[in-house]
Amino acid sequence: MKTGYMHHALLAPAMALGLIVAASALPASAQTPASVGKIALRDQSNLSLRLAAERGLRAMTLEMARGHVASAKLPSGFPIPVATYGDLRTLSVGVGFEVNTIDPAALMYATRDADLSRIARGTDAWKFFILADGKPVALLDVAKVDGAWQVIGAGSSNLAADLAATAPMTGDGSFRFVRIYQATSDLVEVRGAGGGSRFLPMRSAQHALSISATSAKNQALSSESLLPALQTAVRGNLQRGQR
Repeated sequence: MKTGYMHHALLAPAMALGLIVAASALPASAQTPASVGKIALRDQSNLSLRLAAERGLRAMTLEMARGHVASAKLPSGFPIPVATYGDLRTLSVGVGFEVNTIDPAALMYATRDADLSRIARGTDAWKFFILADGKPVALLDVAKVDGAWQVIGAGSSNLAADLAATAPMTGDGSFRFVRIYQATSDLVEVRGAGGGSRFLPMRSAQHALSISATSAKNQALSSESLLPALQTAVRGNLQRGQR
């Protein structure tokens, strides 16, 4: 899949766009960097991406709700976990972020002292949080189709919850999302105390790399500690794919 990254994503200016990890969300007018402190993730998108996400979410939810009364309950397993078809019309778009990746060759040839941050690259694939009453409930997928940004899917409620939970561990809300497809692992890159890159493993990475949930919650991991497990996972998946 086409992917890429620019390191300044971690330094993107804070934007109060509504991903607030709290029991109750502040109204949009109150969501300033000062008021949300260290519990807001920073937006990495631009105006054209955001407009495409907002238009796409509106069109998608209208189509989903077409022919249903607002009070009718959504079926079990619906990709956006809200209660009724009417709730779909109240959803909004939260912060957006690019999907970054690491090519399998770069990963497999990396030495023990390699910095995963330096070999990750960004993509033309983006995700936006879908908000219900200001709280993240799912993710919206946006990609370029025939040269224009378009919504291509929605769901991943578990990943949305994982990402929202990492917000306090990012410090100032800066983060970089890294998906290593061949290792079936999602990581969130944050800055460590010394300024170096460290990584928070999402549930997919915890499972694929045999990282305990307790360890994942307690600290961000270094490139050095993650690299052997990532290489093993990639090697195993590539070998299975060749059979």
